[in-house]
Amino acid sequence: MNGPNQTYRDHPILVGAEKCLEILFPDQESRPSIRSFRKWQAQGYLPYLKVGRRTFFDPEQVRLALSRRFTIHAKSAP
Repeated sequence: MNGPNQTYRDHPILVGAEKCLEILFPDQESRPSIRSFRKWQAQGYLPYLKVGRRTFFDPEQVRLALSRRFTIHAKSAP
């Protein structure tokens, strides 16, 4: 059985949009704006959970989605 102080590593950590940005982009100067983040959400680029009016993000899943969407692969040399 799990005690009250044990963490659940198998479950995602859910956070709000601003906290998700802080986790994914620790450097404040290079962090995208909350407006950009919400635009990506509206365009369907980011996975999220909606509970009532609140939205929650799993930073791991958002990181994977950003990588899939925005990674540009280098061209191989001829």
